[in-house]
Amino acid sequence: MMKFNCTFVASALSALMLAACSTGPKVVENPLIESSNSMTLDVSKVELTDTATVLHVDAYFRPHYWIRIDSKTYLRAGGEKYALTSAQGITPDSLFWMPESGEASFVLSFQPLPKRTKSFDFIESDCADCFKLFGIDLTGKKSYDIPEGIPAEALQIDGNAAMPAPIFKSGETTIEVHLLHHRAELGKEQNLYVNTLTGGQEEYTAAIDSVTGVATFKFSQYGPAEALFPMAGSVLLAPGEHVTVYIDQRFSGQRIVARRKGLAMQPFRTLYTDGTYANLNNLINSRTDWPTWSMNLYSGKFGDYKMSAKEYETYVVNRYKELSDSIAADSLPPLMKEQMVLSLKNEAVKAMMNGDYGREYNYRYLHNDWDSRNPVKGIDPMKPESILGLSKLFDINDPQLLMGAQSFDYIGSVAYADEAWIKAAGIQTGLIPSLRKFVPLTAKTQAGALTESDLKVFGSEDDPFYADALRAMQQETIAKLEAVKDKAVVEQTPDVPVEKLFDAIIAPYKGKVVFVDFWNTWCGPCRMSIKATEPLKDTELKSDDLVWIYLANETSPLVKYQTMIPDIKGKHFRLNDKQWEYLSKKFKIDGIPSYVLVDKDGSYSLRNDLRDHNLLVKTLQEKIAR
Repeated sequence: MMKFNCTFVASALSALMLAACSTGPKVVENPLIESSNSMTLDVSKVELTDTATVLHVDAYFRPHYWIRIDSKTYLRAGGEKYALTSAQGITPDSLFWMPESGEASFVLSFQPLPKRTKSFDFIESDCADCFKLFGIDLTGKKSYDIPEGIPAEALQIDGNAAMPAPIFKSGETTIEVHLLHHRAELGKEQNLYVNTLTGGQEEYTAAIDSVTGVATFKFSQYGPAEALFPMAGSVLLAPGEHVTVYIDQRFSGQRIVARRKGLAMQPFRTLYTDGTYANLNNLINSRTDWPTWSMNLYSGKFGDYKMSAKEYETYVVNRYKELSDSIAADSLPPLMKEQMVLSLKNEAVKAMMNGDYGREYNYRYLHNDWDSRNPVKGIDPMKPESILGLSKLFDINDPQLLMGAQSFDYIGSVAYADEAWIKAAGIQTGLIPSLRKFVPLTAKTQAGALTESDLKVFGSEDDPFYADALRAMQQETIAKLEAVKDKAVVEQTPDVPVEKLFDAIIAPYKGKVVFVDFWNTWCGPCRMSIKATEPLKDTELKSDDLVWIYLANETSPLVKYQTMIPDIKGKHFRLNDKQWEYLSKKFKIDGIPSYVLVDKDGSYSLRNDLRDHNLLVKTLQEKIAR
């Protein structure tokens, strides 16, 4: 019989226990991050001990700008909060100025997380715009998995399939957006931007269901369109269908992780969809690292302002050939190649037809002169015959070009090009001639002013879709205007000479502070600023001594304008071209939004420093308190 030495066994067990207890802190290098509301911070390492949770934080921001870490910052795990206890390299509640490199690092220590915690959130206090990083992984995962619950149609991709055709019909389109891994702190609304066949872009906003994480959009669609989801991707839409889009909101965390130096990250797919164009959309969105074969027209480095018209024409043709050859030589799936070539053709048409502006843009970029009041001299005007350089390479009138990723630019170029360009290309019927009749008339439908006489421009050579779509747009406009007729109050513009117009507008409010906002419905920064200040009119900026005046012009489509202003408290004026031009020159307005601030004594000045929202609020509070 074997005998055990109990003393030896006890000693061995003690040694094992001692070894287990003295393994040191658990260190997680480069943890995956589920999502974030900002790209500024990254947690590159986590140290877990019995007494603390230590975060090694990397910051990325503009050089010589400041960031701030609130002393009320905490970690969240299992529904519990773990407070910030100390910091190294940064002082909580103080301004931290970024160095010249735009990169900095510091260390934050917190109360210890419970053992076996698999992930936690970093919450820089509970204010709405404070830094928040969610789902910081402690299990050592190296890649993001495919989300569960994605239907087979939204997962399947056939890179050898044929390129689908654009669909020319009208209908109500529904997009049901499922935000996967959604956190309430990431936002209560989803934005959607739709590039339309009219050459314009429509903006939509839908509330996100706090339980399901679903946002639903419904809108009228006329012909092919492209829907853009900020930061997530885009999808081509067939009019009149119900499309379900799945957005993996972990893309915000993945982009932070992918920025880390020395890491090889797997391609991350952000968007999945079903619908008529499911295969093409899913192929395009299947990875974020597709090679980019683009002319980069807006880089400032395309072309040379010193080029003659002929030199520029040769340059565009050669760039198209070089890039299309590169696409052909790549190992991309055939369908992806075709889509990239279509996008390249979109760019090439715009580059050629807008060659004068393209070279002007290059000049302004190189000289950092963006003031349109300073004309660029010496640009050799393009000649319509230049389009033949491209027309010999591909059919610029091919409807399939609407399936390109840059079709938005293509439409704007061909719809408003000088007629001489179209004649030089030998185009008499088809897509371009129809678009040139259709697109300008959409402005009339947006004002509810389209007549049957206007539609006589369309002949038997044009698809009936165009005239029918315009009629439907007109009916939709009239219905929307009727719905807001008692809510949209537009003030009567004073009937005075333009040089006295501004004084006449502010005259009724003598003795008050008047904030005058030059804006338009199509101006994104204008809308963002208005959205930010609107809630303050009932709180921090609520005062009988403060008047809000909004000046827009007739470039704001009437129906869009009148459906927006009921939600903007203040006095609204819609100026004509002459009135707008005079006031723009009077105040030397360089763009919108622009603000004129009128003091209680009636003096006024342009105050575009108030584009800084925090300064705007502070300044108005000081003015009304006097």
